Amino acid sequence: MSRFSYFSWAVQRCLRGAPDKTCPGCGSSDGRIVKRKYIVTSLRECSICRLRYRLPKDDPESTQKFYAEESYKQGFTTDLPSAVELQSMLESKFAGSEKDFSHRIDTLRGAGLRCGARILDFGCSWGYGSWQMREAGFEVVSYEIGRDRARYAHEYLQCRMVPRLDALAGTVDCFFSSHVIEHLPNPNIMFDIAVNVLRPGGLLVCYCPNGAPEREHSDPTAYHRNWGQVHPLMVGPDFLISEAERRGFVDCLATSSPVHGRGAASTAGGSLEGDELLVTALKPS
Repeated sequence: MSRFSYFSWAVQRCLRGAPDKTCPGCGSSDGRIVKRKYIVTSLRECSICRLRYRLPKDDPESTQKFYAEESYKQGFTTDLPSAVELQSMLESKFAGSEKDFSHRIDTLRGAGLRCGARILDFGCSWGYGSWQMREAGFEVVSYEIGRDRARYAHEYLQCRMVPRLDALAGTVDCFFSSHVIEHLPNPNIMFDIAVNVLRPGGLLVCYCPNGAPEREHSDPTAYHRNWGQVHPLMVGPDFLISEAERRGFVDCLATSSPVHGRGAASTAGGSLEGDELLVTALKPS
């Protein structure tokens, strides 16, 4: 969406009446404005759960349509490679590319995930991450809301796509999500799915843009460039860890640099000033 279209969309939402300011994470209306953009949009922080979210908000139906019908465009993440481009990527196993998952795979192994473990790649786009995790020896099932991207992942990278996540209840060793939660109209969608699909003792791994205040303070320009039409949420470690613990997860850890292994429920063990946030947690046995 162009800046003008985004501005027009926001104006129309505001003209419909008083915007819904309730937090999509916990439902509280108690919060503060962190930053304004284009006069009619703002980033708000909930004083209860610390989630930061964009106003005006999207409704779930519009969000579903935006992603399912391929309106969402974000370069290499969403652009479907030609046959020649894909062949080159597969031959190099994505090494050195923007979508090289080697460090993410190292994180999975460092967290104790063994060869053959079953991973749900939640929001797999056109399958580049699912393919690499499968090549690394994991069993991977993939979910993607974008119909063309899901079809491409199945047809060209032989990803095992699942149309319905409820069929995976209690069968997954690792719920893996890379840069998905910030797109959701409600972040609890991710946690609800993770709780349902993970077996006892299963691992949750979530990567997302770093919404921590430390990141804002270290690079405010880059930080505030991140939220907008396609990123209605800026998610920080306080929200992610508290939500994981509220659902019974243990050994929660948040860091903005890759980690190997898990620690106590704190942000110790890594900087919170990097541009990407990683959270890991265990579902109790």
